[in-house]
Order: sequence, then C-alpha cells, then structure tokens
Amino acid sequence: MDCIKLLPDNIANQIAAGEVVQRPASVIKELMENALDAKATNIKVLIKDGGSTLIQIIDNGIGMSTTDARMCWERHATSKINHAEDLFKLRSFGFRGEALASIAAIAHVEMKTKRAEDQVGTFIKIEGSKVVEQSAVATNNGTQFSIKNLFYNVPARRNFLKSMAVEMRHIIDEFVRVAVPHNEISFSLFNNDKEVFILNACSPETRIAEILGKKNANDFLKVGETHDLLNVGGFIGKPEIAKRTRGEQFLFVNKRFIKDGYLNHAIVNAFDNLITKDQFPTYVLFLETDPSHIDINIHPTKTEIKFDDERSVYSLVKSAVKKSLGGYASMPELDFENAFIFNSHTTTENPKFGNISVPEPRVNKGFNPFQTEQKTWKSVQNSQWQKIFENEYLNKNLNVRVEPAQQIVNINTENIVFYDYFSLPDGYIAAVLIGNLIVVDQRAAHEKILQEKYLQNIQKHTATIQQLLFPRTLELSSNDYNLALELLDDLKELGFDVADFGNNCMIINGVPSETIKGSEKELFEGIIESFKNNNSNFNTNKKRALALALAQNEAIFRTKTLEKPEIKSLLENLFKCENPSTRENGKPVFIEINQEKIINFFK
Repeated sequence: MDCIKLLPDNIANQIAAGEVVQRPASVIKELMENALDAKATNIKVLIKDGGSTLIQIIDNGIGMSTTDARMCWERHATSKINHAEDLFKLRSFGFRGEALASIAAIAHVEMKTKRAEDQVGTFIKIEGSKVVEQSAVATNNGTQFSIKNLFYNVPARRNFLKSMAVEMRHIIDEFVRVAVPHNEISFSLFNNDKEVFILNACSPETRIAEILGKKNANDFLKVGETHDLLNVGGFIGKPEIAKRTRGEQFLFVNKRFIKDGYLNHAIVNAFDNLITKDQFPTYVLFLETDPSHIDINIHPTKTEIKFDDERSVYSLVKSAVKKSLGGYASMPELDFENAFIFNSHTTTENPKFGNISVPEPRVNKGFNPFQTEQKTWKSVQNSQWQKIFENEYLNKNLNVRVEPAQQIVNINTENIVFYDYFSLPDGYIAAVLIGNLIVVDQRAAHEKILQEKYLQNIQKHTATIQQLLFPRTLELSSNDYNLALELLDDLKELGFDVADFGNNCMIINGVPSETIKGSEKELFEGIIESFKNNNSNFNTNKKRALALALAQNEAIFRTKTLEKPEIKSLLENLFKCENPSTRENGKPVFIEINQEKIINFFK
C-alpha cells in the first residue's frame, strides 16, 4: 500500500497559513504590503473586535484585471518572480504568492478591485479556499479586501488568540512598521469605528514624531552616512530619553522592517557609557543597500534578513550612530517642519545641552580616616570586590559553593536577629545572622518589599489615592495609550485616579499615596514601560505585573547610602515577605554563606 500522497490544496493552504498568518496582525501586514506594491498613495485599515470579526483594507492602487483578480488567490501566484535569481533583486514586498491563498484558506474573504482603464470592477467571494461567487461590480479604482471570521475553520488556532486589546496592540505594531518608512503615503487605522491613526503624507521627521508621540524636536539626532555598500539614515533618540524597556526601536532595510539582534547590538554599543546597561535607546534607522547584498527569503514573515557582509554592515551602522552622538551637545535643533505635535517650549532645558541632571553625591557618613579598615574596603572596591560574591567566582576560585536563592533553608524568617549589618559599596548590604553571612542587593530587596505591598493593596482593595491639586495631562504613543485604556480598572486598584482624555491623552488626577510626589508623569510612563516588559512573564496575571511595575519605579537606587536604622528596617521587612530570597526574574535578592562553609574555606 502506498504511503505517500499529495495534500489537497485547501489543506496545503491551511498549513501555509500557519506560517504566514499567525494572528490578525499578520493579515494586516500582508495586505498593507500588497497595497504598497500596487502603488497605492492612500491605505485605510478598519478593524472589528481585534481583527477576529473583520479586517478591511482599502487602497487606491492600480487594481487588478478580472483574470488577475481570480489568479491572485492561487498558491504561489506572483507578479514579481520569473526566475530564481529574481529572489535576490527584490525591492517589492509581497512576492511569494502565499499570503492571499493562506488567508483565503482560514477565513471568509471578499474582494473588490478595479483598474483605472476598466469600466467596472471585479467582485470575488471565497470561503475556505473555495470561490463561491465572482461577478462584475461598480467600485472605486484600487482594491478592497474584507476578511471576516478569521480562523473560523481552525478552532485550535482561534482559541490561541489573546484578548481584543492584546491583538489590537499587535495590529498597531504591524501598522506602524509599514507606515513609518512610507511617509509619502497616507495611512489611517480605525478600531471599532474609533480613530487610532490618521497619517497624512509628510516628511520622515513628522511621520516619526506622529508615531512615537514625541513633542520635542530636541529629543532626536539625525543620522546620515553614505557608503558604497550601505547608506544609513534616520534618527536616534538622545541618551536622556532612553527607556528601561524595548518598544521604540525601528530598523528598516530597503523600507522593510526587520529584527536583527546583531545590528541592534551595534546601535546599543554606540551608546556605550551614555546609557546604563538596563536602558534601551530610541532609534528609527533606514538602511539602503543593493538587494543583491541581502537575502530576505529566510523567514516566512520576512522580518529577518541575511547580509552577505555582516561585519562591514555592523561597523557602518555603529559608526554612523556614534558620529551623531559624538557631537550632539553642540548640534543645532532639528527642524521637524514645525510639525503641529511638537512643542518648542524648552524652559526646563539648557538650549545647548538639553536636560542636565545633578549628580547624586555618594558620601559614607561613617568614614573614619584613622581606621585601616576603610583603606581595606577601598582597595577591595577597586579590585571589584563584588565578584567575590558571584556564584561562579566562589565555585571556581574559592571552592565555596553559594546556595542558589531558592534553596536557602538555613535562615529562619521568623524572629530573625541580625547581629550586625552595614553598607557595602555599589548598593549592597552585609548582614551577620546566627552562623550565616548574607549579602543583600538593597534595590532588589526594596523592590521585593514594595511589590508584595502593592499586590496586597490590589487584592484587598486597600490602596489609598493622593489626589493632585493640579491634574497632569499625559500624551502617549498609540500603543501605550491603548494599553493604558486596557489597564484603567487595574490602575485604579493600584491607587491611580486616571481618566481617558482622548487623542492618545490621559489625565492623571491622583496617584498612590505612598509614591514620591512631583513626578507623576514619569511614574505613569515608567509603569506602562515596566508592565510591557513584565507582563509576558506572568501568564496574563496583570495585577502581579502591575505591582512589580510600580515597585520597580519606586525602589531605592543602588547609589543611595543607607543609614543603620534604614538598613535594619529594610532587612526586617524583607524577611517578612513570602519569598524573600528570589526576585520575579529568578535572580537572587541576597546570597548566603553559612558558618560551615566559612570554616571549611579557612581549613
């Protein structure tokens, strides 16, 4: 009996759809790129229920003939590829001919299309890869797709879709990635008949400003380098607007959005010593190169590419960014064409150097120049003493094994008595217990304490709100604005009084009473940023992720030197926590070396 057989087209298309169409956002990306290839100058996207009910893409491109309108739904139907070599000369977007066939296999699809030279257009209706209707229709020039009931015949895939708010954020991501490099084209996006984006044709600077929601032109530096292999253009954010989470990093090659960790490393490396290791710079960079130097056919979603000379590209990108950063203090302000969304008032900034932060002096109030121990600690600090407390160093060089945080069982968290405790350099605390020495990361400890406190406030509805005398208005990017709307109820339980003001703006009327006053905007922005970074680690437990986000923004810095009473209070509160030894990311809050290990070490 023969075992090998050909799959029916409808099943083959469903399998292909699994690679090409992962969620509603994938459909929008493919159809918007097709509209670009059709030379559209206006592209409109309408969404219902996060895309699961309806996705509609309307363009004013060149349209299709009746024959092309029928052929485009066949698998591997394409207008761009005639020979294998053409794969390495591509400047268009949709070229495989898989997208429409894949979409038609898992949805109810309707299409209207018309060329300028035709009197009437063509209407086609498809259900599960089967054409159920084809007729002439009166319609505008261009093409209109209506994708209904996505994954209706693949319930397992439909069940994996997230909430409408989450799917909408993915849609906004894909919309933005197409709209940013095509500033000469008008785009609009509507969700449940509500305007999300109205982007008119404009300059690259204005398009970036509209997308990122930046008000101040001084936030950006222009990048421009020309080379035979590669042209690098675009804008980078100044170091002072770098954030602690990703989200404002856009890299395009020949106007196609790509994800490339290697080139991201080049950009971040160019910011060396200008931002901290836990910060991510803002950048929108456009790389232009001959298509023969890249392979864009290595991933179904076409978000990864391969350069034939990666090292040279890395060096060129790093050099271009570094050059812009090198003279940013003395650069004139960028003229973002007086975009209406920019605010030229910079009364709190030095016009030449931007924001100037006053360094926090680090003073050891217990210093005694006549004690030799101080000199000893100084010499240890200079030799990077903290390596002594890293597991790998202890295991390899001292033959002392530090217990992993989750296995620390020697410390009884009830009725703990600390014999002594004192500050170490760089934000660490040493504490002596019965037969144990522990070294505590003071910021991690404070973060742990605050997170459990805020989570308890949410769960028991005990958070108190400090109303602001003057409410603060905050403009967010579209993605952050939609996320804030989704989190409004949870934010109220955390102690925020926040209301929707429309047009990507929120009004902050009150904040949790325990938080530091005077920086309400920065606090709210920080929570949104931290939540985006935390949420994926909590299996949609929004309350826990929000509690951690607020704790991360309120925890003390490692540069703060704590007094004895503060250290005592911190340690006591830490060991009242449910799991004092481990942070949410699995990293330790403290490490322990017990008495037995110390004795064995000296033996």
